[in-house]
Amino acid sequence: MIKITSKENPAVRRAVRLMNSARERRKTGLIICEGARLCGDAAESGVEIEELFCTARAMEKYPDYIEKIAGSAGAAYEISEESAEKISDTESTQGVFIVGKAPRVSDDLSRLKTTGQYVLLENLQDPSNVGAIFRTAEAFGIDGVILTEGCASCFSPKAMRAGMGAMFRIPVFFTDDAPSEMKKATERNMRPMAAVPRGGAADVTGIRFFKGAVMCVGNEGNGLSEELIMACPEKITIPMSGRAESLNAATAAAILMWEMVRGYV
Repeated sequence: MIKITSKENPAVRRAVRLMNSARERRKTGLIICEGARLCGDAAESGVEIEELFCTARAMEKYPDYIEKIAGSAGAAYEISEESAEKISDTESTQGVFIVGKAPRVSDDLSRLKTTGQYVLLENLQDPSNVGAIFRTAEAFGIDGVILTEGCASCFSPKAMRAGMGAMFRIPVFFTDDAPSEMKKATERNMRPMAAVPRGGAADVTGIRFFKGAVMCVGNEGNGLSEELIMACPEKITIPMSGRAESLNAATAAAILMWEMVRGYV
């Protein structure tokens, strides 16, 4: 364990940039995780860890996690509490961070299993919503999550915390042309479904689900694009009897995914 005493150390400064800048993460192909459990999950899931940063207090409090992470890290640093606070994206840091290579994301949607169940997220902007959906998808046994070009990254620090590391453990796909991909999925006898808050759509609680479905969930404010809605043979909605006009995207996705899988869990 190499001891770093200055918060201006180049390794610490790079960790700060990665925490604060999506552009820096994209440019370098690196991710940064914070928290003993999340960093431990990354190590267990095979993330290639370049650097571990932890405080002396963290080493005393989380020895098992630190040992597990350090064993697979290219370099391990002991940092001061001041440096930990500079890197941290949380109000009360545990003093454990890793920098690692971003897990692979596939852009080949022909790899979707025709008997699988997937959720597609179009242009979701809130990384906490993206992370929460991943966490629910893993809990319900969803076979993978598809992100469009306009989505917040599932490997941003906020998304990974909200997802409790689920994005390390379930397949992640990417597309820059969701309408075209859903048409192809239909040709492969899969069932792309557009979740819409409008009349004329089928009540999701009354649909009989089969394997081979792709549930499309849209942007927090605007919902799905018209192009993607038109590319989905089925339009579904969540019935609401209260005065609320819509649901939070993560909440809506959780309900939709539960309806997809409840006949199989």
